[in-house]
Amino acid sequence: MTTLEHSTVTVTPLAGAIGAEVRGLHVAALSGADVDLVRAALHRHGVLFFPGQGVDPATHRAFAQHFGDIVYPHEHLAHLGDEGYREISVISTDNGSAYQANRWHCDVAWRAEPSRFSILHMQVLPEVGGDTLWSNQYAALDALSPPIREALYGLTATHRIAPLPNVAEARHPLVIRHPATGREALFVNDLFTSAIDDVTEDESRALLGLLKSVSIRPEFTVRRRWSVGDIAIWDNHFVQHNAIYDYGDEPRRIHRIEVAPEAPVPAR
Repeated sequence: MTTLEHSTVTVTPLAGAIGAEVRGLHVAALSGADVDLVRAALHRHGVLFFPGQGVDPATHRAFAQHFGDIVYPHEHLAHLGDEGYREISVISTDNGSAYQANRWHCDVAWRAEPSRFSILHMQVLPEVGGDTLWSNQYAALDALSPPIREALYGLTATHRIAPLPNVAEARHPLVIRHPATGREALFVNDLFTSAIDDVTEDESRALLGLLKSVSIRPEFTVRRRWSVGDIAIWDNHFVQHNAIYDYGDEPRRIHRIEVAPEAPVPAR
């Protein structure tokens, strides 16, 4: 692993397969070159962490807008609408949503156009615990044997959110391609992927079990111990995450913005 330097900015890898920390860059004052650097680092590392930013909601929103159109949170999520920031959802123990994120998932995979990027800003942390894990889905696909990997091309899976009523399901390819780099990745997650389409129920169950287990191997992950004020951004189509609930009844609160709604691109 090497640390990359750009002017006064450093991008330091944190794990073998995924994750890097960016220092020397403040999200409140980004140049065009800074945004290009962040995009390139996302292509390489999947998830980036900006420690100690401590920004306000307006700055959080402005940072997010560099990476695509804002996606407003679904009505079931709490948000900062009363403060003028309807686009910022509040993932908190106060409203119960913090506990729901304690499974591996890609944000809003149940939408026809899931957000490409999620941007978190940590607000309140328990004294101990409350870490988040991210997993590299390029590595997950590469880990499959060639015959199994080849069988996935052309197959789709249904993603849905439960138990909310009146939420449309979405079908997405099992193998997707990055629109800029061409890299291929697995697109399956434990929380929202309910079934593989056009195969039997037994086949779906067995294959999903295999794919879900491969997608979260420890060697494909990075674990972040948060500090208040930290910002994280990741490529939601190619990276899964899991907010670990290991802090009992202590409070935890984080703000999230989603941007760039896009349908995952089939690998073939």
